[in-house]
Order: sequence, then C-alpha cells, then structure tokens
Amino acid sequence: MDQLGTFDRHADNADLHYERRFDRPIETVWAALTDPVRIEDWLGQARVEPHVGGRYELFVDRRRPMTGRIVTWEPPRLLEFSWDTGDAPASLVRCELSRDGDGTKLLFLHKGVGFDWIGLVLPGWHVHLERLRNLLSGADHAMSMERWREMQGVYIDRYKLEGVMLDPPPDHCE
Repeated sequence: MDQLGTFDRHADNADLHYERRFDRPIETVWAALTDPVRIEDWLGQARVEPHVGGRYELFVDRRRPMTGRIVTWEPPRLLEFSWDTGDAPASLVRCELSRDGDGTKLLFLHKGVGFDWIGLVLPGWHVHLERLRNLLSGADHAMSMERWREMQGVYIDRYKLEGVMLDPPPDHCE
C-alpha cells in the first residue's frame, strides 16, 4: 500500500499532503497531470488550457464538475490550479515534480479543503494517486468504489476522524 496521505488542520480547513514516486520520466508524469487524454485515464474527463489563467476542469461529464483555473504552470515541474465543486470551500491543488534517479517524485498537496470533507477527500486522492501509479506502470487502473471505501476506513481509523462526511452530498457524484 502507498504511504498514507497526511494533513494539517487550520480551524475549519485542512491541507492534505501525499508523496509518491513513479518509475517514469518527469515528462511522462507531467503529461499524466496536464494532458486531458491522460488525465481521463486516471481521474476523469478534463479540459486543460495550458497557461496561467487557463481552465483546469475535471469531471466535466457530471452534473457538478470541478471548475478551476491554472495558478502556476511551470512544465514539467510545477502545476497549481484552483479547485471548486460548488458545494465545498474553494481550494488549491499543487503538484510538484522532481527527478528522482531514473524516476519522478510527486509532492501532491490539496490546500484549503473543508475539514468536514476530509473523510471523502483523503481516501479519494489516495485511490486516484494509486490509479495514476498503476496507469504509469501499465497495471490495471480501473476505479473501484470498494477500494475507496476500504481506504476511507483506513483514514478514519488512522486519524480518528469524527464528525466528517462519509458520503458525498446528494447528487454530488451523479
């Protein structure tokens, strides 16, 4: 199992942190984070306008897409984009890439997540980052709600999370 993500709580918000290493060149990992065709393979349908101020939108085939704007675009090392689903506090995602031997290290941060949402978001990013690793290694990368629920239980238990959402609001995932 990948190392668990961690978080820092700031009153009603939290900053989530994940570190991952991929046995792929930095340019390949960058493409998986920024090329809509590659993003769709592990995260969902996407629109990306590759410049500061450009759109970075995910789940565009759902009723409540994530709409964001690119804040930092420094290929192939740094990507930041705003994250707004309309039903949670707006937040910021930061992906820092660095060469690590013959592979790539990813520091993935999701800053400003509403604390009551971390019971959903901590395991969600964990599973999506697993899917990214599997995609990059050529393994099965299908989405599994069972895996997400399994990881949700791990995070709830590990961090003794109480009073956080365990299910998305109605019609959030439709």
